[in-house]
Amino acid sequence: MVIARYTKIANPTRLLWIGLIVWISFPFILSAQDCGTSGYMRGLYQKGVIRESDADFENWIGTLLKNSSRSKSSERSKSKSYRVQVVVHVIHNGEAVGTGANISNSQVFSQIDVLNKDFKRLNADAALTPSDFLGVASGFDIDFVLAAVDPDGLPTNGINRVNGNRASWSRDEDELLKSLSYWPAENYLNIWVCDLSDFRGYAQFPQSTLPGVETSPTNRLTDGIVVGYRYFGSVDDGNFALNTNYNKGRTATHEIGHFLGLRHIWGDEDDCSGTDYVEDTPPQAGSTIGCPIHPQSSCPDENPVNKMFQNYMDFTYDFCMNLFTQNQVDRMQIVLENSPRRASLLNPLSPEPLTYDFEKIFSPNGDGINDYWRWTNTLKYDGCRLTIFNRFGKPVYEKVSYDNSWDGRSSDGFILEAGPYYFVIKCDGTEDLRGGVRIIR
Repeated sequence: MVIARYTKIANPTRLLWIGLIVWISFPFILSAQDCGTSGYMRGLYQKGVIRESDADFENWIGTLLKNSSRSKSSERSKSKSYRVQVVVHVIHNGEAVGTGANISNSQVFSQIDVLNKDFKRLNADAALTPSDFLGVASGFDIDFVLAAVDPDGLPTNGINRVNGNRASWSRDEDELLKSLSYWPAENYLNIWVCDLSDFRGYAQFPQSTLPGVETSPTNRLTDGIVVGYRYFGSVDDGNFALNTNYNKGRTATHEIGHFLGLRHIWGDEDDCSGTDYVEDTPPQAGSTIGCPIHPQSSCPDENPVNKMFQNYMDFTYDFCMNLFTQNQVDRMQIVLENSPRRASLLNPLSPEPLTYDFEKIFSPNGDGINDYWRWTNTLKYDGCRLTIFNRFGKPVYEKVSYDNSWDGRSSDGFILEAGPYYFVIKCDGTEDLRGGVRIIR
């Protein structure tokens, strides 16, 4: 299996040694395949659960993209902003919070932060995008926010923990897994995190508005993405138990790309005949594994161009990925505005607390679980000054451009007592933002 992935290497002896080195050094990466989305969607189509073929979908989206292009001037149309509410279903096997598949809140927050940076192209490693792709690299102004209101209208932190009484799950058990915990896909992006045995993750592709495929009850109840817990979140934000090569949250970035209509960059063909239906991604023969040195040429055979293996829709290691392209963003925007159960995600849920972006409680006791006060979108307040006050009105902590690092200590390093505190965030040109937070120990 490993050797087959390296068929482009000319020297068979070198090929064998590389295969053996990968097997000896990283046996754990062979326990789960890369992305199960393509096979998952083929299975749904073959079983009649969805009645729309790939060709049907591409005809639909192609027409909308052409109409959208005609409506634009020579410059890009005015940028739009989007907001999608997310629920993370943590499916565990009875472990304590922060152990095994029952991942900590901090790990969930870390993943949400990665999504918001990757899609907006605010990821630090965007600086590593090769110069030949800088002209097409693009951000998508979308905020993924953990839901503040559950389907019953009750307050929530957007994390739903369920004991599935199973040590692990496979893609074939998709319906059973999702039946344990599901929020209406018309209003929430459902993300299921579990011990996934056969893939790092998979997603359900969007539907078009073709006659006869607008509704599909079974499809509706499984809509969302699934990610193995060892690939969810980033080690940049905490000492989480993540796979060595997939530890920066890019599996979820990849799967949400599918959720918003993107295909694998090589078109799921192992020769130059595949397409992802995106004009500004170069053709390539098959997926890219690992993190090769740029440039790597691939297709077409007579005049190969450089592969864009840094694209989130390839299979490279997390630290090798850093971009979406402009046409990929165009495609996601069309899907988000026009596809059923994608467009409805943009409808705001009510009520929505004013302190939507901030956790109300954290427990800085050194156990590795919820030890820091987390904001779901620190980038939104970049350059703003945060001041924490105790119940007597005395300022105890201050930070400009908060980075989720407050561990319940004062600015001069003293451990603060458990209890209520309130914060003020001052941003130039806007009204001060105020709220409360409680330390528990």
